[in-house]
Amino acid sequence: MDNNIAANTSESASAPEVKGIEEAFAMLDQILARMDEEGVTLEESFKCYEQGMKLVKYCNDTIDAVEKKVQVLSAGGETDEF
Repeated sequence: MDNNIAANTSESASAPEVKGIEEAFAMLDQILARMDEEGVTLEESFKCYEQGMKLVKYCNDTIDAVEKKVQVLSAGGETDEF
């Protein structure tokens, strides 16, 4: 398990610093794996949960922004946002 997850989760007040949604999903996978390990304290679990929720919010916000930018090509070749 990557020990950077524990270090990243201690930054409870900051937003996740990720380069893209793929990296955010990878970080979420690492957090889930860490939480599944034996010997994880309640405090560490809470920090992991908190960081995971920030990543989920980042993913949701990113997906929402992309959905708003999706364009439909009309029959006349023009683009219309929806």
